[in-house]
Amino acid sequence: MAEPPGEDVLVVPPIPLATGQLLEPEDDGPPVRVTKVEIVVTTEDGGELRIPLVHRHGAWWAP
Repeated sequence: MAEPPGEDVLVVPPIPLATGQLLEPEDDGPPVRVTKVEIVVTTEDGGELRIPLVHRHGAWWAP
């Protein structure tokens, strides 16, 4: 059986992290449809991990 992750391991909770399908631009233009939402994690060694969220039930969830 696998060991559970340590206390300091990053865990994305099983709750919706965002809702909605439109984003209002910074200028006065019309709202634009959101097609992808990601969490970007940058490590101290300069590495980067992109975690794409999944659109389900009207919200954006961790995979």
